[in-house]
Amino acid sequence: MDEGWVMLEQYRERVKGTTIDPGTLLSTDYFNLFNEVIMLLGMLGDMPDMLDEVTGWKFRTYEQHFAESGLAFASLAIEAYPYSPPSAREHFERTIQRMHDTVEEAKMVLADARDQGDAEMLADQAINYSMMLQQMVDTGSAIIHGIDGIMDQSAIDDLF
Repeated sequence: MDEGWVMLEQYRERVKGTTIDPGTLLSTDYFNLFNEVIMLLGMLGDMPDMLDEVTGWKFRTYEQHFAESGLAFASLAIEAYPYSPPSAREHFERTIQRMHDTVEEAKMVLADARDQGDAEMLADQAINYSMMLQQMVDTGSAIIHGIDGIMDQSAIDDLF
């Protein structure tokens, strides 16, 4: 019997009762990191001074997020992560990279809009980035829960 499969099965038992999906060994709690910036982006239209909060947002890897989370199952989330089925983990990591890249792009575009004194453009761009990130969170959640027929972000982008 393959050692990776044995570990996967052991972790599937251990994650019961947590928000770690037993099929993928990934947790949607990681998206709380991105939900924070999505919320801030949504507020920029009414409170443009919140841009400093957006530009101060720091990306953390899955492991870093859980290490700093204080969640009761954080160490289990970190420990189980390498045993997540490779196809799910790779798709998840690609989605996370796109999210990280999108936030970094948003920081630059929004700072430029602020520097130009264009409050309307700042508000419009902030909402657009917020919606893009929310779609990526939805895609990431589908990956975590092993939902078949997941549209990757490039397919979603092609629709628009």
